Amino acid sequence: MRFFAFLFIVLFNLPLYSQSFDHLNIDLLGRWSIPEDKTPEWGSRYSSCWAFAQNGREYAIVGCSGGTAYIDITDPTNPVFIDFVESNIKNAIWREYKTYQHYAYQVSDDGGPNHFDIVDLSYLPDSVHVVYSGSEEYFRTGHTIFIDHDNMYIGLHNHKSMSVFSLKEDPTKPELLRKLSDDYKGDVHDMFVRNDTVYASKGWDGALQILTFKDNKFTEIGNYNNYPFVGYNHSSWLTPDGKTLIFTDEVPENLPAKSLDVTDPSNPVLLDTFYSQTGKATLHNPFEAPNNTFLMSSYLDGVQVFDYSDPTDIKLRGYFDTHYQSQPGNTTGDYDGAWSAYGLLPSKNIVVVDMTNGLFVLDGTKAYYPETNAVKETAFAHKLETYPNPATREFQLKVPDLTNQVAEIKIFDITGKLVYQNIMEGHQLAYHKFRVKYAPGTYIVQLKAGKKIYSAELLVVQP
Repeated sequence: MRFFAFLFIVLFNLPLYSQSFDHLNIDLLGRWSIPEDKTPEWGSRYSSCWAFAQNGREYAIVGCSGGTAYIDITDPTNPVFIDFVESNIKNAIWREYKTYQHYAYQVSDDGGPNHFDIVDLSYLPDSVHVVYSGSEEYFRTGHTIFIDHDNMYIGLHNHKSMSVFSLKEDPTKPELLRKLSDDYKGDVHDMFVRNDTVYASKGWDGALQILTFKDNKFTEIGNYNNYPFVGYNHSSWLTPDGKTLIFTDEVPENLPAKSLDVTDPSNPVLLDTFYSQTGKATLHNPFEAPNNTFLMSSYLDGVQVFDYSDPTDIKLRGYFDTHYQSQPGNTTGDYDGAWSAYGLLPSKNIVVVDMTNGLFVLDGTKAYYPETNAVKETAFAHKLETYPNPATREFQLKVPDLTNQVAEIKIFDITGKLVYQNIMEGHQLAYHKFRVKYAPGTYIVQLKAGKKIYSAELLVVQP
């Protein structure tokens, strides 16, 4: 009997692993998607995700068009379905999730009035129990959700503004504290909150409003608008030191993400703009990850790991394209592919949901912790030229034809220590200027595209 059960699992999951996914420094561990016989009930499309650890086990929350799936990913190579919470509205493509204590909070605003669900997680790994499901007591629809300490923030509360609820007295009975519309005009699509400071993405207002929420009142302390590549201000994430905000503009398509110095909230300063690996996809949501990195879900380009150690020069460390249906190099700004990601599990595994392909569990170790003391495979490398050489403040590469290829660039000092690493589309390299930020001396510039390695020696001199 065990043999047949094992055979069933292998055959059921075979289609999940038969596709080829373009990736670099991020590896596939496991996948889950809605079983074919459940698609009439659970749907065939996906939206957001969340993840959490409880009693030594790890779980993913997966937004489906017919409701929400709870998946045990303790063994990331074998995700196990636990339970499904059906939605009041079917065929919904907008769902968001957060957890607080042993509860999950589920919101949706697609086709409302929809459910606001509070789900008790204490029965896991056996099942989950819905302790509240409704649309009248709190709000009919909610587009996004964020929880900071004991407060729950809802973006586009009933399709407008933002609201704050307290979970302190009873997590199953949120208490409305205030709506932003009580103090300021305008809608809020999403928000990032830390210690009562709110970074509110104002959507079509094309603005990022920075507020404090104290004594049940909002006070604006900063506002950032009319910036380069402005669009629909979508979502943001604040670095742990509180100095840099990463944010995206979702519409129109293919706008770069931005890093913003918010040390002085009254005077935010743009530091850098950056793209995913192809430079063509629409960047969607940023999320925290280990070791001075963050995740970016980027629709048709999948998910990326970026390094923010130098917020004036955001560098790409790795990527995994979850949407195999769009071939590398032919990516567009369309809205399909990777919606959300999560990277703060104890295992450090990455959880991603693709709108078409479902749940992915990924290993980002090589992206989080790059090589630090090795120059590899240079003995058989093709010759690469840099100019000017010697270099003082910047240099460029004379690159081969790398059309529709993604290249990884590494620079090592003479001892073999890695001093620079980035990933770019081949055509970007032809005009990219590399800033010299390291001491005078001899360096090895290494470029890897596909199976080919290129190498050059660069001399850096005092300006």
